[in-house]
Amino acid sequence: MKKVLYAMLAFCVSAGLFATEITIKVTPTVMFPFLSGEAKKYDIAGGGAFLDPGINLFGFLNVGPEFGVIVLPKNNSKQLAEGIDKQVTFIPVGLQAGAFYDIFSRVEAGGGIAFGAYGATTDKKWHYAPWYRVYADVAFKINTKVSLGLDVSWFNCQNTTWVGNPGAAGITAGIVLKFKIDTEKSSGNVNASIENGENVFPLLYTLYKSEPFGAITINNDETGDIRNVIVKFRAEGYTASEMECGRINMIRKHRSEQLSLCADFNDKILRFSESGKISGEIVIEYSLLGDKRVSVVPVTISVYGRNTLRWFDPAMVASFVYPKSEEVLEISKYSVGIARSHARSGLNNNLQFSMYLFEAMRLAGITCEENSDTPYNSFHINPEVLDYLQYPYQTLSYRSGDKDDIGILFSSMLESVDIPAAFIPLENDFIVAACLGDDSNSLRNMFNGDERILSVDNKIWLPLSMSEIENGYMSSWAKAVREINYLLENDEDVDFIILSDAWMSYPTAGFSSNETNVKLPAEKNLYAAGENVLNQYINQEYGPQIANLQARIKSEGASVTLYNQLGMLYVRAGMYDNAVSVYEISAKLGSIPAMNNLGNICILQKKYKTAKSWYEKVLAIDPTNETALRNLERIATELDY
Repeated sequence: MKKVLYAMLAFCVSAGLFATEITIKVTPTVMFPFLSGEAKKYDIAGGGAFLDPGINLFGFLNVGPEFGVIVLPKNNSKQLAEGIDKQVTFIPVGLQAGAFYDIFSRVEAGGGIAFGAYGATTDKKWHYAPWYRVYADVAFKINTKVSLGLDVSWFNCQNTTWVGNPGAAGITAGIVLKFKIDTEKSSGNVNASIENGENVFPLLYTLYKSEPFGAITINNDETGDIRNVIVKFRAEGYTASEMECGRINMIRKHRSEQLSLCADFNDKILRFSESGKISGEIVIEYSLLGDKRVSVVPVTISVYGRNTLRWFDPAMVASFVYPKSEEVLEISKYSVGIARSHARSGLNNNLQFSMYLFEAMRLAGITCEENSDTPYNSFHINPEVLDYLQYPYQTLSYRSGDKDDIGILFSSMLESVDIPAAFIPLENDFIVAACLGDDSNSLRNMFNGDERILSVDNKIWLPLSMSEIENGYMSSWAKAVREINYLLENDEDVDFIILSDAWMSYPTAGFSSNETNVKLPAEKNLYAAGENVLNQYINQEYGPQIANLQARIKSEGASVTLYNQLGMLYVRAGMYDNAVSVYEISAKLGSIPAMNNLGNICILQKKYKTAKSWYEKVLAIDPTNETALRNLERIATELDY
């Protein structure tokens, strides 16, 4: 018995050296030994106590030794003579293992089993045998160290073996007093630390509400377990709101939990022109034994400069595109205004506007800088390096930039006048595509074949090379077509990134000087450049078609069909004088469509009386012709003035 006692004490002492928390449970109890072998040996009730020092494991287990003493009065104690013991004393010694669980913040329930060997003595005689106890208790936490509650158990002391005729067995009931001893020093608060593996990219500030940029480690150094933990991040001046990063139901004492670090940054973070740091705070709301508490931990966030980008996803470039920039709006609205006043009605507006926008950049003196500190050709293919990209206002201000910088500016200009834009980051070039409209035969007919246009998402796009800005629109278009067709012919992948789609993942995070001091080209120079490009386009796309029809007329002879086709080509090309000459020949041959088209051209040229005469000639031949009737009504009000 002494050896068992010494072994239990040794276990208790050694376990305490390694445990973070030791629980000492004292249970004064009453025992009702109603099951004690074949004969009634004891009185209805006795009493005693159990002592359970143990260590807490895994936050819900408690193991350790159990010591006890139970005194049971003998059934015939009143009849016993003086000098004879009137009770039997049981001294159980063994091991116990139990689990505990918090029903509420201040109420803890537990249960377990204990077993070992006991010594029973009466009249100076000793008896040794096995014993076991199954217990359950519930306790109220007075504070994090002391709990008081009730305990019940089934206590069985056998005669000789683990099963069979018990020496004394029955139910115990009593109070339980628990003392928790922390072997580690607690500061009495909750701390936090962050891991900011990659600096924050100001460009992507809107994404960090859903995409983590680090991790938060919450350390519970309170005097007890904490519950209902809510973790938030804020940085005064740089966040629009206090962002909730996550919730944790419970963190055990001296334990840690980790959450993703997110933030609701505002656009003031774009003020970082170079790498820097932001002072922020981790706000931890939690409850301890039902009492709500708040811990605020200062942290520092590392931030890149606003022009910094890592090319792990080319679509990220979309965030630099800023159509609402004051500088962009100034040059694009100015350029499109000039284009609109000289627009050719037979041609696609988006095509004409893109020509004027591109030429406005060129005339503003913007050049492609091939020898930058972060060259596009090498930096965009290596996501390990940090690239430096310019916002549109910077490219306008510096009048130079790398291919991607110019592409960002041109895309911004297109989008600012409601022309959808896309970009294609090639190995040695940056292509911007302007959307001309829905894929249709009428739009395709504006080109001499499909080799120089792209059909994507049922839209027609015209690609332009940003490396050719100094050589003009037509040269830029030709080079972009050559590069893309080469890749397609060799079955190589081409990333076609539509801005409206890219903005779904990478919203524009534009930054502007909010100044309107852009160097605008002179109106007469821009008009001359735009007309020059339009004429080159007409010669390139319509010239071969016109020459082909002229050759057919020469070889096949006069034909209403061929003259009307030739006239339509001239109209599409905006060459109205040529169209009139051709349609007049067709009209002399009796073509009603030619007469209507002559009237339509006269309306465009505001020659309403001449237009009226052509429609009247149509009605003289076909009195029910809807086109002529409708257009006569249309120009009636004009003739009244």
